[in-house]
Order: sequence, then structure tokens, then C-alpha cells
Amino acid sequence: MFASPRQRELSKRDSTILDGARAIFLDTGYHGLTMDGIAAKCNLSKGTVYLRFSSKEDILIALAEQSLRKRTAMMKRGAAFQGRPRERLLVVGEATGLFTRLHTEDSRILHSSMGAMGEKASPERLQSLAFAERDAIEIVRRILTDAIESGDLVLPERATPEEIVLSLWGLVDGTHALIEGGRLPVALHVADPYHRVWRFVNIAADGYGWRPLFSEWDYEEVLARARQEIFPEEAQRVYGEGAWYGDRL
Repeated sequence: MFASPRQRELSKRDSTILDGARAIFLDTGYHGLTMDGIAAKCNLSKGTVYLRFSSKEDILIALAEQSLRKRTAMMKRGAAFQGRPRERLLVVGEATGLFTRLHTEDSRILHSSMGAMGEKASPERLQSLAFAERDAIEIVRRILTDAIESGDLVLPERATPEEIVLSLWGLVDGTHALIEGGRLPVALHVADPYHRVWRFVNIAADGYGWRPLFSEWDYEEVLARARQEIFPEEAQRVYGEGAWYGDRL
């Protein structure tokens, strides 16, 4: 379906507004972002900006959705790794880590949307972000379902795939937000947080009896292969040329 000239014009205007708001937010933060400032940055009237977005929070939620969809695209690449479900889960985790380290601005925008910002955003914008997050969560949920169907994971009574997804999602996103804040090296004296989270996920998976267990499988080798096969460019930008085993200490 082709967009009409009017639709293309509105889409271009939205992109202009979002690009301008992004630049201001990354430079001055949430409190430095105003609708007046966005309008001036984009050479538009404030009324024109308000016609497309109800508030600065509405704009930030739209930016967060953009960032989330970019991260989801990397997660999908990781989920396509040829391996058992637990291997694929770890490769998806590697995808989020690489994204956070390579796209720090997008990750910062994404994590900024997790607070009370949504109280002033439009329901339509929030729903769109929720749909984008659902797409990302579905990648992890599908891997868990595959593990259960293959017999690699037998959940204990009352346990559900959703509780595992919730815990993993909160662990990874929460840790990445702390890393961005720069507090982990000081507060916890953790110099390699990405690798530590990776180890903890494996310990948790072992606790559920998710096979192959950490002691049965060389997951370091799995990630090295995934970096070469799935994320060669990204991995070498983060770890260095030929450093397929990452930055473990």
C-alpha cells in the first residue's frame, strides 16, 4: 500500500520532530527537553508539534519505541542461531548486551521510558510501545516454549514460562540501566557486569534443570561461535579484532 503525499509529509515531519527531540534529550536530559525547545530546534511552530504529539513525554515514548524495535531486530538475529534453546537464549542475551554497548544513546532513551514518564503520554503512544515490547518478549517466551517442548526444560509445579521471562527481562534491563548510570564499579566493585549477568543467567537456568547444564556444555564456546557467525562486526567493535571470547576477566 502506497502512502499518499500527505502521509509522506506527516511522516517526514514526525521524523524531524523526533530527531530534534532526541538531540535535545541526549544533550540536556529530560528536564531540559521542552515543547518550545523542540519547536525551535525543528523550525516549526509549537502548535505544529502539538498536532503530532500531545507532550514531550509522548515524544520520548515514541523515541523509546524506535530504540526498542532496533534492539528487537538484534534479538531476532540472535534467536536465529542454530542451537538448542538454552544456547539460543544466551545468544539473544548477547544481542542485548552488544546493542547496549554499541547503541548507548538508544539504550539510554529506552531505559528512560521505564519510569513515570508514561503518565503524561497518550494512550495510543503507550499502546504502541507495549506492542513493541510484546514483540521483544515473545522472542524469549518462544525459546522457553521450545525448551519445554523439546524436553530440555521441565518446569516444576506451579512454575510458568512467564515468570522466567519476567525475571530474565527485569534482570537484564535493570542491570543495563545500572551500567549506564556508572554506579556498578563503585557500589559493587564489579568490573565485568555483562559477564557476571551471563554467569547468573546460567546459574538460574541450572536451578530449573534446564539442559544442557552449565557443567555439561561449553557455553563460552557457544557465544564465541555466535559472535563469529551472527554478530561478527558488532562483536569486534566491542571486544576487539578476533576477540571472540569477549571481555571476561
